[in-house]
Parts: sequence; structure tokens; C-alpha cells
Amino acid sequence: MIDLAHVHPMLVHFPIVLFLLGTALELLVLIRRGDLAARQCLASTALAVMLLAALAAIATAFFGDVALDRAAELGFPRAPLERHGDLGFSTMWFLIAYAALYLLAWWRRFPLAAGRGWAWFVVSLAGVALVLVTAYFGGDLVYQIGVNVAPVHP
Repeated sequence: MIDLAHVHPMLVHFPIVLFLLGTALELLVLIRRGDLAARQCLASTALAVMLLAALAAIATAFFGDVALDRAAELGFPRAPLERHGDLGFSTMWFLIAYAALYLLAWWRRFPLAAGRGWAWFVVSLAGVALVLVTAYFGGDLVYQIGVNVAPVHP
């Protein structure tokens, strides 16, 4: 039987990498003076990657919550676990909202080009900041506190 708390470390990098990749693809579209909501290969790929990032964030947050409870049961300090958990759920909701609005713009053919595209990209950069802050505190759990890698020393 799989310990659900050990699934989280396998998933954790997917929303990070996918959202960063999606943001990079958006930048390429905008540099080429394209429309992020266009039904063209690069723009549609950026949207698909953002949708995958949101789905990965849902799975990661669910299993992260299980891992948080398990780490707390093992005696790891609860405050840093909960800080990362709260950031994880905030990140998940941001990625869901971002992907849903992006999909809506694509579906309704609402142009995200020129100034509007760059404004949308600024929102994406805010998401990058949120993802990286969440990742930083997750790394702190592993490399400073030893969650999932070190025995607990009460």
C-alpha cells in the first residue's frame, strides 16, 4: 500500500515547472507580437501548459495536505508546515483562477495581444512570484528542517 504522504514529493515539481514553462511560452508569444488567446500553436500550447499547471497544483495541494498531517504526526514543527501549506493552497487557487480566465479568453476569442497581452503577462509574473515563494518555503521544510529526509529530534 502506498503511503499518500510520500506521493507529494513526486508531484511537487510539476506545477512549478509547468507554470514557469507556460509563462516563458507567453513571453515568446508576446515578443513575436502575437495574441495569447489566438488559436495558434504557440499560444494554444501556452494555454494547455497553464491548464496542466493548475491540474498539477490541485493534486500537489491535496497530497501536500496529507504530507503536512503526516509530518506533524512525526513531530516536525507545525508552524512552518502550515505556512507552506497555506501558500500551497493560495498558489493552487491562483493557478486555477489564472488558467480558467485564460481558457475563457481563448474560448470567447477575447484578444490578449499588445498592451492587454502584456498586462496579462504581468499577472503571470505575479503567479511566478507566488510559485517561487511557495517553493522556497517548501525547500526550507526539506533542507532546513528535514521533513521527509531526516529523523525527528524532539
